[in-house]
Amino acid sequence: MSDMMLLAKAQALLGHHPFTLADARALEALEEDAVGEEGLCIAELWESALSQADEDARRYLLGKE
Repeated sequence: MSDMMLLAKAQALLGHHPFTLADARALEALEEDAVGEEGLCIAELWESALSQADEDARRYLLGKE
C-alpha cells in the first residue's frame, strides 16, 4: 500500500478558504498521479472542494471554464 502522500497533499489543499482555481488544478493533477485506493480517496474530495470553492474554481469544477 502506498504511503498516501498525494492524498495528504490533496487534503492540505482543502485546509484553507477559499478553494481557488489554482487549488482545483492542483487537486486534479494529484488525482491524475494517484493510483488505486489513493486515487479513489482523492476523488472523494471533490465534493468538499466544490463546497468551499471561490467563483473561478466553482466554474472550473463544474466544467464551465
